[in-house]
Amino acid sequence: MRGFLTFAGILAAAIGCIACHATLAPAQVNTTTQTSPLFDERAGLTTDLQDPVVELKRIRQRREVARQTGDALFLTSPFTPLREATIAAEKRLYERTNFKFGASGNHLLQGITNELPGADNYGMSSFLIYTGTWDGFKKGEPCQGEITFSLEGRWNYGPPDPVTLGALGLRTTLFTANPFTTYTPTFLVRNLFWRQGSEEAGWRYRIGRVTPDQFLASSRHITPLDTFLPIGTGAFVIALPDSGLGWIGGLYLTENINIAGVVHDANADRTEFGKLDEGDLFKAVELQVKFFPLTEKAGYSKVTFWHTDGTRDGQPLNGSTGPEGWGVYIKLEQELSSDGRLVGVGRWGRSDKRSAVYEKLAGAHLIYFDPFHSGRYERMGFESDVVGVGYDWGEATGALRDESDVEVFYRFPLFPEMDATVAYQAIFNPGNNPSNGFGSAISLRLRSTW
Repeated sequence: MRGFLTFAGILAAAIGCIACHATLAPAQVNTTTQTSPLFDERAGLTTDLQDPVVELKRIRQRREVARQTGDALFLTSPFTPLREATIAAEKRLYERTNFKFGASGNHLLQGITNELPGADNYGMSSFLIYTGTWDGFKKGEPCQGEITFSLEGRWNYGPPDPVTLGALGLRTTLFTANPFTTYTPTFLVRNLFWRQGSEEAGWRYRIGRVTPDQFLASSRHITPLDTFLPIGTGAFVIALPDSGLGWIGGLYLTENINIAGVVHDANADRTEFGKLDEGDLFKAVELQVKFFPLTEKAGYSKVTFWHTDGTRDGQPLNGSTGPEGWGVYIKLEQELSSDGRLVGVGRWGRSDKRSAVYEKLAGAHLIYFDPFHSGRYERMGFESDVVGVGYDWGEATGALRDESDVEVFYRFPLFPEMDATVAYQAIFNPGNNPSNGFGSAISLRLRSTW
C-alpha cells in the first residue's frame, strides 16, 4: 500500500503541474493543430503505433514537432542533446546508405485498488522499440521497395509487470495494461520484412516476418503506447497469430476505399523464426472505408473477416486459444468536428468455436486533440495534448462472467521529446473474480522518441 500511496502522490503532483501550466502559460495562437506533422498523418492500410513502419514515421514526426514548437511543460530537456545527436547521425547515415532509423522508450507505472489479499498493488515496466528501414530500391518511384525491421525489448522492475498486475490482483479479463509485460529473452526481433508499393501505385504488400496484430483492425486513436491502455481495446476477439512468417497486402481501390489481406503461420511464435511447413494458416480480409471524412487526416472504418486453422497442438498462442474457428470484427471511426480534433471510435467483434481470447468484444471511445483551444479565442496550455474517454465490454473465452471498464486519460508533452499520460480505469465485475464487483487502476505513462 505504501508504494501505491507514493505513486498516487506523484500522480497528484503531475496533475497539479498540468493545471498550473494550463492556467499560467502565456496565451498563444494555435498554429500547429492543422499543420503539425503529428496530426496531419494520413491513415493507410495500418496506423497501429506498434507497427514498425508507422512507429518510425511517428518518431520522425515527433522529432519535428519538438523542433518546431518546443511545446512542453518543461521547455528545457535533458534529452535534447540525445535527440539532436541522433537526428544528425541518422541524416549522415541516410545520405550515404538510404537507411533511416528511430527509437522510442515507453514506460508505465500502474497501481490498482481492491486487489485480492496478498496480491501486489503496483507494478512498473518498460518497452523499448528500435526500428529501421532501408528504402534504396527504386527510391522515389511508386513501386519503391524497402526492408524494415523492429527490435523490441520489454522488462519490469521487481514487482509484477502491469499486465500481470491486473490479471493476478483483480482477476480482470480485459486487463489493465498492454503491452507492458516482460519478454524472455528481453530483446526480440518482432518484424523483418520486404515491403513494396504505395498509394500512387495502387497496391502495397509486405512479406517475411510480420505481426498481424499490429495490422488488422488498427486505429491510431486506440493504441496502448499513445492513448488507451486495456488489452480489451485491442482486436483479440480475432485469433491473431504471433509474429512470424506471412504475407500482408492491400489494394487502394479509391481515395477512400482500401481492401487488405493477411495469410500467416497460425503456429507463429515470436521467439522462433516460424514453421510454415506444418500447414496451419491464419487468413483474413479487411475492407477499409472513409465514410464521411472531414479532413485529410480522417481514419478508416474497417470490417475484418478471418479464419484460423488453429494451432498444431491446440494450445493458446497470442490471440488464438488453439482451436480452428472464424469471426468478424467491425471498427467504425469518424471525425466529429470539422477540424478533426474530436474523433469517435466504435468497435464490435465476435469469434466462433471459442477460438480467440474473447468470444465477444465491444467498445466506444472519444478522443479530443488540443482540448484547451476553442477556435474562437487565443489558446492556453499545450498545442499537442490529448484527452480521451473509453468504454470496453468483453466476454472472454473461459471466463466466469463478462466484464466492462471505463477509462479516462490525458496526454501532454512533459519535455519537447517526451509525452506523459495520466489515466484512470474503473473495472466493473472482473471476469474471473465473481466475489468482487469493482476495481480500479491509476497509471502514469512516459513515451520518449529519439
